[in-house]
Parts: sequence; structure tokens; C-alpha cells
Amino acid sequence: MGILILPEETERLAREIADVTGESLFEVYHQALVERKVRLSGADLTAEEQEARKRAFFARLDARPRTQDPRSLREIEEEELYDEYGQPIG
Repeated sequence: MGILILPEETERLAREIADVTGESLFEVYHQALVERKVRLSGADLTAEEQEARKRAFFARLDARPRTQDPRSLREIEEEELYDEYGQPIG
């Protein structure tokens, strides 16, 4: 196992939680990561909440400015990413 150097505030918060819960510092860090992963994955959301999250995501996409380029995405990719021989540029 390697050495991990944490910012003082992070270690202080972890120690406070460990003192309250009786968990080890490893358990505190592990549980925090597990809980965050669940929140980010949306696994703890109801079907309605997941659907609302999707609608909000697509609403943000729709609100973004659109390009004035009339070419399709495929045409843009082919012209700007590949040379005349079909090889990647760069």
C-alpha cells in the first residue's frame, strides 16, 4: 500500500466522521466514494427523477448555440479530421 498525502481539511473532515461513526479512515473514504458513485450514476433516483434528469440534460443541449455551418457532422469530420487519402490529420 502506498503513501497518500491529503490536504489538511480533507483529513480533518475524515477524522471527524470516523470519530462520530467509529469507522476507520479507510472506511470513511471508501463509503464517501461509494455514495458519490451512486449519486453520479443516478442509481438512487426514481424513474421519474431519472426521466426529469434526462429532460434537463437535453434541454441544456438544445439551449447551446448552434453552428452556422450547413455541413453535416460527418462532412465536417471528414474534411477537418482526415486528409485527401483518408488518413488522420496531425
